[in-house]
Amino acid sequence: MIMSLRSFCVGVAASMVTFAVLAAELSGQPDPASPGPGKSYQIRNKKYGDLLRPEEANSADGTPIVLYPAQAWKCMTWKFSAAGASQFTLQNHFTSKTFAAKAGNDRQAAAVIQVPFGKKPEERPAWQFNKLKDGSYKIVDSKSGKALSGQRSGSDVKIILETSSDSDNQKWELLEIDPAKLTM
Repeated sequence: MIMSLRSFCVGVAASMVTFAVLAAELSGQPDPASPGPGKSYQIRNKKYGDLLRPEEANSADGTPIVLYPAQAWKCMTWKFSAAGASQFTLQNHFTSKTFAAKAGNDRQAAAVIQVPFGKKPEERPAWQFNKLKDGSYKIVDSKSGKALSGQRSGSDVKIILETSSDSDNQKWELLEIDPAKLTM
């Protein structure tokens, strides 16, 4: 009886150790639905269903960032580079630039424009990707704490930074894409 109880306890302990090791290994694995550094994504707005890109695929600094219907185009695809815990810098595959709030704009809502991708990491805007319960992300400017949002402007949807809310215009889906399959 004592030997059976001892064998049982040893078996339970061994199972617990195995479970703990397996759990530790799994927790170190990246969430396949989470952004990863070095990967490329198209970023789709949940409310409007369109993708983030520079307006008219223009490479000029100051070009507004807008939404556009999905295409496998370089101008709609962003390379993610790690910039901290759940923070990334984004570089457009077509223009090789990134985006940020328009300089000097401290209003409630600030226009988001294309800016140069700094040579040094500290010169690049960093974006915090906060995963939401529905699997989408809230994308927050690391400096201001404001959320990336789509806002209809005539027939276009412009991208702005504004105070965080639970609105679908501030929810984003990430669509991983192989840059080798992109056109334009």
